[in-house]
Amino acid sequence: MNREILTELEFFGTCLLWGVYLLVFYDVFRIIRRVFPRGAILVGIEDLLYWTVSSILIFRMMYQQNNGIIRGFAILGIFLGMLLYRNFLSDPLVDLIAGFLNKIKDTIFKVIGLLLKPFVLLGRLIAKGFRKVFKLFKIIFANLQKLLKKNKESSKISLSDKEKGG
Repeated sequence: MNREILTELEFFGTCLLWGVYLLVFYDVFRIIRRVFPRGAILVGIEDLLYWTVSSILIFRMMYQQNNGIIRGFAILGIFLGMLLYRNFLSDPLVDLIAGFLNKIKDTIFKVIGLLLKPFVLLGRLIAKGFRKVFKLFKIIFANLQKLLKKNKESSKISLSDKEKGG
């Protein structure tokens, strides 16, 4: 086989692998999004970051491998690599890894919940105690108010007696 054809085939294979690399890189974002869901704005920023980094990496690869010349079969190779990876590996791999990481995350949250449970129970007991104390103060103030209302007239009389006597 001609040496130039072998070089072109090698470049095509490299482009095919770069298509796979790009989607593996994007799957990292997909896994992180499944483990830690986020809003549309942050997803948009991540996608912009992904495409910026991907375009720089592709440009660098084409510059090093093919003197910066963009060839149709190179783009086809990248696209084909992405398509093959996407159709055969991407979804099961993302599901598997994200499911595993979600189980680890759930376990960590359960352990933290168990560690904090005594503090939560203590907080509830303290709150219940405060409620009883406030209820007792409310009863005391209500009785004190009734007592003061009862003695209101006698205090007026005593004041008026003082004024008369003084």
